[in-house]
Amino acid sequence: MDQEPKVEGTMQVQPFIIVSALILLAACQHSLVRDSMPTITRTGEIKDVVIKEKLSPATVAAKPGDEIRWINKRQSDVEVILLTPVMDRLTCQRNFGGNMGAADRNQYSAKIETNDTAGVCFRDPAELKYVVRAESSDPRDQNLPGTITIDSEAQTRGY
Repeated sequence: MDQEPKVEGTMQVQPFIIVSALILLAACQHSLVRDSMPTITRTGEIKDVVIKEKLSPATVAAKPGDEIRWINKRQSDVEVILLTPVMDRLTCQRNFGGNMGAADRNQYSAKIETNDTAGVCFRDPAELKYVVRAESSDPRDQNLPGTITIDSEAQTRGY
């Protein structure tokens, strides 16, 4: 009887190469996530605020469930500080946290590195004030004020 010659290791090398290629591909895809940010959430849209020398836009109108996302395009880190108490109004938050050192424990803030993001989603209609604290060439930090208006769906549609 003819027996096929046994070649040890060749059958194991191909799956190893394929698995290695898949791991490498997944790692590369993960590093590109910042360039392909989603534009919708499960409950609404994403409203971007780009932080450069100014905020663009400084005033954001959204519906309950929409995410407000700050994108830091400056050369240094910034801090976004929500000035209105929000503890009971949030449905999501990413990179935000309570400011335990503040007198008002309801104050939320996010430190955002260059080319990074932070975001929050609100449940109820409200008008909220925030400030982006950024380093500048001026000896004191630069404060960029902004406003978020969350309208109910009926108000947004003009009913």
